[in-house]
Amino acid sequence: MEIRDLVEIVKNERKKRGLSQYKLAKECGVSREMISKLELGRHNPRLDTILSILKTLGLELVVKKAKRGCDT
Repeated sequence: MEIRDLVEIVKNERKKRGLSQYKLAKECGVSREMISKLELGRHNPRLDTILSILKTLGLELVVKKAKRGCDT
């Protein structure tokens, strides 16, 4: 999964729940500008920020050990 895929999930879930960027930002403790830049692909937030956004949206990030090396 690419970061842009995760961002798209966040954006879609925010809209599905009827949350504005401002409301999501307020609930996560970040700025509306950060949410906007994230959704536009202009900001790469820290992992703790991503986790906070996901938690606010009722989502979680699951990491699984790969059976083989990275495919790049």
